[in-house]
Amino acid sequence: MCHTPFARFARLLLVSVLFLALLACQSAEPPVSTAAAARQIPIIDAAYAGSSVNVVAGSRQTLFTDQEHQYAGFYDAAGQLTLAKRRLGETQWQVRRTGYTTAVQDAHNTVSLVVDGQGYLHVAWGHHNTPLQYAVSQTPGALSLGAPVSMLGRTESSVTYPQFYRTADGGLLFLYREGGSGNGRLVLNRFDPNTRQWQRLQSNLIDGEGERSAYWDMTIDSAGGLHLAWVWRETPDVASNHDLLYAYSPDGGRRWERSDGTAYSLPITMASAEVAVEIPQSRNLMNPPVIATDARHRPYISSYWSATEGERPRFSVVYQRDGGWLTRPGPMAGRDFELKGWGTKRPPISRAALLVETGETNVGAHLIYRDDSLGGRVVLATFENLGDTVDKEGQAGRWLRGFLTEDGVGAWEPSVDPTQWHNNREAHLLLQDVDQIDGNDRSGSDASASPLKVLIWEAR
Repeated sequence: MCHTPFARFARLLLVSVLFLALLACQSAEPPVSTAAAARQIPIIDAAYAGSSVNVVAGSRQTLFTDQEHQYAGFYDAAGQLTLAKRRLGETQWQVRRTGYTTAVQDAHNTVSLVVDGQGYLHVAWGHHNTPLQYAVSQTPGALSLGAPVSMLGRTESSVTYPQFYRTADGGLLFLYREGGSGNGRLVLNRFDPNTRQWQRLQSNLIDGEGERSAYWDMTIDSAGGLHLAWVWRETPDVASNHDLLYAYSPDGGRRWERSDGTAYSLPITMASAEVAVEIPQSRNLMNPPVIATDARHRPYISSYWSATEGERPRFSVVYQRDGGWLTRPGPMAGRDFELKGWGTKRPPISRAALLVETGETNVGAHLIYRDDSLGGRVVLATFENLGDTVDKEGQAGRWLRGFLTEDGVGAWEPSVDPTQWHNNREAHLLLQDVDQIDGNDRSGSDASASPLKVLIWEAR
């Protein structure tokens, strides 16, 4: 990285007195503000918008780039699973409706897709404690799917939160929860690119022991190591979320370790899990966290929570230095709220995407999220160097904040195309103005279908 995030932002600096005054009124700790350059590419004029099912954070992934093509998965205005594809550098999309449907009123029923090393598209959709729904494209590069198939035919009857990952050899990993909220276990499958068959790596990687479940995120570093972060939830009530936990696999998911290299005895349980940050229940801790790594393969975890009882929730980035976990407080929510209750929540801030950049002497972090108190727009917050303790004026380091959209986006949340960030340092995210009824997974709102786009921000 030739230029720090601060230097790039400085070139784009565009601050007005009125804007700063507005931020001062809406945030207890307004960061320095910048204008951030972003662009949008339309995909379809009308996609389902009565829930946040098309644009929920934690999905890996709704966008995926393979070589010269980018793929997208979403539900159209009629709630039909729809796939799209464009050649990079072009703005026209091929769009194909698959004929498959789900209960789009439930935002859990997201789309997850990936392309394997031979160019076949793999798609999973419509899961909330339901049997596995999974299909593969009929030919490499095609948007037409074959009939739904099983992966292994066992432990696939109560699937939630399907997540695809592509490995360096062109194979795939597939993570999902088997069981319910407050009583689930984490399952890990691997797709062998040579045999083109799925195999079970872990039937119970993280076990809630019938008393809780893990809400997780995973990433693969540039050396192929797997980094897993999660929170525990004791009951279906989100207020029972607690603690940030961590595990690492150096061999693609077979063996798992703590950050100090000591081996886990599987399954990982509450008694054995490494705690990165202790966070009590009823502290507005959102699930799942998000995890990323730097060029040195070190993990970074982010979520939001209230550091003390009664404090306004704020994002934080948790990372390791000198064998210990450090916490860098981030942007605070523009207004106070309490995170509690069942079902998909609709808090005034979204969950965030976390992007990490490694320079010659620094590691910078970007958070992309929505804040209703800032007009419901997409916000980009950047910290220049997580290693800093003070800046040149002797003050604690500052978060720089700007907007990636001019208009509000309803209940939108971010999910990033991993290939674009890894290869080009570009954040590509599905963008849609959607509604979400708080705590209701059975009834969508009467919101009209809205345009679906790709939002692109270049970290240059």
